[in-house]
Amino acid sequence: MVINAMERIIKDLLDEYKNRLYLHCTCDECLDDILALTLNKTLPRYVTKEENITYIKANFVDKQELTSLLVKLAECAKIVSNRPICHNT
Repeated sequence: MVINAMERIIKDLLDEYKNRLYLHCTCDECLDDILALTLNKTLPRYVTKEENITYIKANFVDKQELTSLLVKLAECAKIVSNRPICHNT
């Protein structure tokens, strides 16, 4: 099995920060749109075992790396929040 570790990392960040991103909608469709858009702007980091995601996650202990990822997440959240395509708005 091949896993994009960034998908898990960004999803965890989105779950952690979604209440601070001032989203107009937090339905699953909008959250998935934010995740997809952020992943498209992020280099993938592949691992072959679930437990190896931790090694990739360790790179984000560096404040610069984490900040860069959070900025991408916030930018994508703003894009989706300004123009949601779900049926809840």
